[in-house]
Amino acid sequence: MNFYEIIGYDRDGTVRELDTALNKGTLTTRDVTFSALGFNAPGWIAASSMSILYSISGHHAPLAILIAYFFPMLVMAFCMISLTRQAPSAGGVFTFTSRFLHTSVGTILGWAYSVACTAVMAMCAIIGTEYIQALFPALAGALNAKLIGTGMVLVFLAISCKGVNATAKIASIFLIFEIGVVAGLGLMGIIDPQVPDLSVLSMYTPEGADGWSAIGPGVLFGVWMLANFDSAINYIEESRIPVRTVQRSMLLVLTSAFVIYTLAAIGWQYAVPVETLAAIIEDGNGGPIAAVANVYLPPALAWIALFVVITSACAGMQISSSAAARTLYRMSEEGHLPLALSAVNKTKSPWLASVIVAAVAIALLWWKPLDKIVWYYDVVTITLVMSYMAAIAAFIVMTFRRQRLAIAFALSIPATLAILVLGYIGYTAGANPVSPEDQYTAWYLGALTILSGALILVWQSRVSRKPVLSKA
Repeated sequence: MNFYEIIGYDRDGTVRELDTALNKGTLTTRDVTFSALGFNAPGWIAASSMSILYSISGHHAPLAILIAYFFPMLVMAFCMISLTRQAPSAGGVFTFTSRFLHTSVGTILGWAYSVACTAVMAMCAIIGTEYIQALFPALAGALNAKLIGTGMVLVFLAISCKGVNATAKIASIFLIFEIGVVAGLGLMGIIDPQVPDLSVLSMYTPEGADGWSAIGPGVLFGVWMLANFDSAINYIEESRIPVRTVQRSMLLVLTSAFVIYTLAAIGWQYAVPVETLAAIIEDGNGGPIAAVANVYLPPALAWIALFVVITSACAGMQISSSAAARTLYRMSEEGHLPLALSAVNKTKSPWLASVIVAAVAIALLWWKPLDKIVWYYDVVTITLVMSYMAAIAAFIVMTFRRQRLAIAFALSIPATLAILVLGYIGYTAGANPVSPEDQYTAWYLGALTILSGALILVWQSRVSRKPVLSKA
């Protein structure tokens, strides 16, 4: 048995193997880390979210990110790490919930996670298109936007079908540029400050920020900024040392995102007054990245603020496509979806699942173009929240099965609190929308996702009964 084939352990400690048609033993820890961090899309998140975080928490944005990192995100990461050891597969949330909650729950939540990833792919194509049109005004126009977005999806579909090595290499190139711009501008602010009378210590002291009233909402927003580190799990069947590689990668992705956004949250305040940053509305102009870049970079390099968001959108689109396809592949392998979705090509990529994800993403961007971007936020938020909550619930159940009662209770307390925080985020996504006309949209979309997953269960039950009926 090759070492990379040892990917899990039964309750009695027996080594288990997972049969996979994917390109196993290919990806290093660096490959998986860069790929998963690309799903987080630091460039786009910084451009679209940092101003909002400043408007919520002001100077104390770094404190909000710090709290979000330690709780609930680090708690969730350790839950995922434990689950990965006991139930490793590219299905991730699907496998966790199937094994420790119920197979029906696994089907619905695996489907919800796939929906989230597909929506991210369409959303990233729309975002990338917006910035391409801003960089090249001659390409402006609604029809051009749809054509550009479609072209982006098709290009990255081809890359995905080329193999996981190509996916990892291209994601690495995009990510290095993103980190260089986002974190680099933060470092420039710290090294060469333009705003006087600021101290890092004051950014981590909540007394001057209307108490915790300005920190709490910022923490919830910080959770959104640090999400998607778990996409590393989707590459476990293609990693050289599966469990170890993915466990390391999840912590590296989450911690890297924390460091990147912390550098930006601190350094950007030294470059531009926080009140100015908080008032910026991202509309295809680079948002706060552009404001900070204008301080330190010459006008000839102004395009960088736009280009970094394009590369970020491309990385997010590519990795979300891979995550969705691998989840569908694993669900198909285990009989929860049609067998055809487990088909792989010569490079051992789940090509049919990738094609279907790309086709749905294209249909979405034609149906819900740029002016409906909030719709995508609702889909992604509610489906990811459901997936994360179910995964943590699976961890709690697993803990009570495998640990002594006292230890299980101790471990379940922070996990339960993390579920409550995520549940509140899901609640606010519907109760407090960006605009009044979007109120409750996230809840409706979540209910629709669950309903569609239930229909898959009905299909699955009928298919599973057919051989029995034919024999009768």
